[in-house]
Amino acid sequence: MRELSLAPWDISTSDVLEMTYPFETSTIYWPTTERRFSLDIVIRGPSGNISWYESNNYGANEHGGTHLDSPSHFFQGRWRVHQIPTKNLIGQGIKVDMSSKAATNPDAWLEVADLEKWEKENGQIPDASILFVYTGWGKYYTNRTRYLGTDTNDTNKLHFPGISPAAANWIATNRKVYGVGIDTASIDYGQSKTFEVHVALFEKNIYGLENVADLNQLPTKGSTVYAFPMQIKDGSGAPVRIVAVLNSDTSTSVASRIQITWVLLVMSYLLIQW
Repeated sequence: MRELSLAPWDISTSDVLEMTYPFETSTIYWPTTERRFSLDIVIRGPSGNISWYESNNYGANEHGGTHLDSPSHFFQGRWRVHQIPTKNLIGQGIKVDMSSKAATNPDAWLEVADLEKWEKENGQIPDASILFVYTGWGKYYTNRTRYLGTDTNDTNKLHFPGISPAAANWIATNRKVYGVGIDTASIDYGQSKTFEVHVALFEKNIYGLENVADLNQLPTKGSTVYAFPMQIKDGSGAPVRIVAVLNSDTSTSVASRIQITWVLLVMSYLLIQW
């Protein structure tokens, strides 16, 4: 393998935000999902002449925990996981806060007026950005019943906030974002039966990020987000590792951003090849 020479950069752990829940037996899946995450230990201990060796088998549905929905998930002919351009997985992080509405209404929607208010206060949502909707629902992630609104597998009883179809159409028509993420189980609210938000965004090859962790810590703007899914060929979705580098212009130089991007791309490539 060709040796890589990477310049060092100065970044502390406090500059990096982890936005991914670990995968484990308690990972949140859509209620009707049959195959949830499993990790089966093959070996964990001495092996022949090797003093210590670990290896496991794992399996899961594509759409659970912190994951990416590829556009093909709800729109025929659009990108599957392996077809999403790598550059579209890196973008300026933008957060729209609707947590005050969600606090009083579990079926609350992000509306067009919320997006217009955000732009009035912060400027136009940039092209090539990754837009996150903060509902505050992440605080319930470890309580499946509270997070989904039901302790049953009946999808008619789901209650959690989401994006309105009108807002999704506004984003898809008026802005050029790479992806839209949310700290709930779906970009559509829990009571949706037609998943119009998925359809509107995916038609434009805008991917979704669901069950995003720690959105309360993401700044309104001024971060760079890296959202690298498992590279599943022909996948309709995949587990995704989302990391935000909190790199405002005053704290991180352009050179550092380029170095960080390069290192993360190399790491992603090596994991895929492994």
